[in-house]
Amino acid sequence: MSAAATLGELWAVWASYGSRLSAEQWEAPTRLEPWTVRALFAHTAQWPRWLAYVATQTRDTPPSHPRAADLLRAFNAPDGVATLNRGQTADRAVDDATKLTVEQMTAAFAEVGPPALEAAGKLGDTVVNYLGTGTMPMPEVLGIGIVEATVHLLDLQRALGETPAVPSEGLAHTARVLAEMASPVEFVEALTGRGELGPVLT
Repeated sequence: MSAAATLGELWAVWASYGSRLSAEQWEAPTRLEPWTVRALFAHTAQWPRWLAYVATQTRDTPPSHPRAADLLRAFNAPDGVATLNRGQTADRAVDDATKLTVEQMTAAFAEVGPPALEAAGKLGDTVVNYLGTGTMPMPEVLGIGIVEATVHLLDLQRALGETPAVPSEGLAHTARVLAEMASPVEFVEALTGRGELGPVLT
């Protein structure tokens, strides 16, 4: 399955949840304090619109980050963008959750997502500017989207008290990227009970 198809499968699951959650479920707390389910949706629903924009930002240069893991590793370093801006990101999602309707958040996945994925898929391995943070081949940008959609789908399902049920392609891809981000020695020792691996993605 292509990266675009994998991300599309994940976004279809998000759209399905958005169309059937109860008012009580939208306000349920998540393990990502202070986010409710609604704030989690508001954060994740940015991605389809981001992708539509990134698909217009083609570059005729070598990528600064050839692999998704390269950029995510830099993002999540102690001095990385994700680490330094964690508070702002959390606040923005809470604020967006008060401004966006349920219908708008659901439409991001159901209506904005498919044409954005089609445009991205047509680019093949073309290098694009990823939101000003670096340049990457489009399939690797899609790979970051898969990681985001997968990890946050687990957050959503845990918040709803459900047994995780995530599309297998998304899980497999995310596991590969996280393994690539981690120190090989720490990764092997942690999984064999010989060490402790801290989070590689926050």
